[in-house]
Amino acid sequence: MKKIPLHKIAGIVLGLVFLVSAFAKAWDADMFGRMLLLYGPRWFGAFAPVIIFCEVVLGMCLLLRVRPKGAAVAADIFLLTVSAVFAYGVLFKGIQSCGCFGVLERYYTSKPWMTFARNGVLIALTLPILFAKPEKEQHLTQKLIAMLIVASVACFICGLAMKKSFRLPRMRYEKGPSTTEMMTQIQDLYPFSADSTYAVYLFSFTCPHCMNSYANVAQYRQMGLVDKVLGIAVEDAEAQARFERIYKPDFEIITIPHDSMSHITHSLPVMLHIEGGTIRDIEEGFVLSPGLFME
Repeated sequence: MKKIPLHKIAGIVLGLVFLVSAFAKAWDADMFGRMLLLYGPRWFGAFAPVIIFCEVVLGMCLLLRVRPKGAAVAADIFLLTVSAVFAYGVLFKGIQSCGCFGVLERYYTSKPWMTFARNGVLIALTLPILFAKPEKEQHLTQKLIAMLIVASVACFICGLAMKKSFRLPRMRYEKGPSTTEMMTQIQDLYPFSADSTYAVYLFSFTCPHCMNSYANVAQYRQMGLVDKVLGIAVEDAEAQARFERIYKPDFEIITIPHDSMSHITHSLPVMLHIEGGTIRDIEEGFVLSPGLFME
């Protein structure tokens, strides 16, 4: 049995990682775009589809061995750049999750050092490709057609998902029976006053995106935009103790069973803006800092 060279194995692994990362972000490009807003101006969200497209091209080049050495160099530059940007976010913006794997990050907890370690491993995997002997490229036309098809699919998915990252209003307005039903559910948990305004944060103590949004939610009270901020979280005593030790929350948090939360919403985090006993606005998936929209 013929042994597969190390540089080809490295190319397959790297290619698949870039493609999985790209499509996971494309599936919820809106949330990824809003995460980018945390790093700077409002138009940073526009980089979401650009990053996704770059990952698809890099992944296909490495997987199909189209200009592999050049793709390996480009991959190193890409990984070093995103690592530097994420380091800036961790040190100066309090960002804890890079959003590198989009919707997949909902299913595991990642710490900043894990992101840097992973990128270091990926950079190391480019070395066998860089030092491999040059090979004659075959079927280049077919490979380019395959790249075009895969990139087009990723862009199409990204376009469908990219709804709010280019929008400037603080929240999107929601109407309909769903908000009425949601309000009925949470009124059983807390006595809301009709003459007060609230920011109600629905979240989980183990959700990385929830943790990223926590400080932004707290700002609504600190900036005097609402009378009260209320947290409603999924019960988890151990995770709650860790959350309180790290974040030292300055607003009331009510915990409820997972089943009760699923009756209110199927996605976390969610912030509700309540005024006059009615839900006026909903922010889903990621809560932006209100300071972004204050002149």
